[in-house]
Amino acid sequence: MTRTTVTTADLHGYDITELKKLRNTHPKVFARNILTAIIMLYEGSTVKEIAGFLLQSTVNIYIYINRWNALGMDALESKKGKSSRSQFNAEMIDDLLHTVTYTKPNDFGLLGGTWTGALLAEYIYQNYEVRCCQQTIRNILHTNGYSFKRAQKKLTKGVECEQEAFKKNDRNNAFCRKRF
Repeated sequence: MTRTTVTTADLHGYDITELKKLRNTHPKVFARNILTAIIMLYEGSTVKEIAGFLLQSTVNIYIYINRWNALGMDALESKKGKSSRSQFNAEMIDDLLHTVTYTKPNDFGLLGGTWTGALLAEYIYQNYEVRCCQQTIRNILHTNGYSFKRAQKKLTKGVECEQEAFKKNDRNNAFCRKRF
């Protein structure tokens, strides 16, 4: 047996006629859908009826309502297609490149001996209070000529003279095949 959900919309100080006027004049479909959902919910429609009217899933309608209740008019702006790279200015990019080239994470209280995407994202957040993902950091570094390489495994306990002797004995003969 499912629990019934009670959903209400906060008007954030706006009148329903103002919201209707804004819905009719707003240029973006995303914003019109949110406003339509809020208006219909305020007028007594159920979430399923709203979903059927807007041709959206009920989950989307709940997302619209929760965004509106949390953000108000800011919920009408879609974040779709906007990258976090647009938050970077030239000073931040120069600082990022200088940091990668000349410093280590330990200098800034971060755990690690080499820079990773996650550590650089944390560094940017500490210094500029801008959240960005690792892929944004990678893209910025790549456009400026930097690349990441995975560390190669190197045996530290191998004796050099024994390794050379093994290489000399590693030949084709009747009893041993050469490895590929």
